[in-house]
Amino acid sequence: MAAQLEGLHVRMRRRAGASGRLFGSVGPADIAAAVREAGGPELDRRRIEVRDPIKTVGMHQVRVRLHPEVSAPVDIEISAG
Repeated sequence: MAAQLEGLHVRMRRRAGASGRLFGSVGPADIAAAVREAGGPELDRRRIEVRDPIKTVGMHQVRVRLHPEVSAPVDIEISAG
């Protein structure tokens, strides 16, 4: 599952202002749904680690804890839309 997540590139479209700041933020539940839509595995939102709420467009990376000793990075591209 870690290899599947590492190769996955997730794209999300959110409403944003002219400065690239989102109206709201992207949280673990949003990321879990986007991973599933991108063809990835079903994830429990509680296993997704987001250091700070994502509030800007651009590339972001989050980590998914699959096991106490195993985690996988997931690249997320957020664009204005």
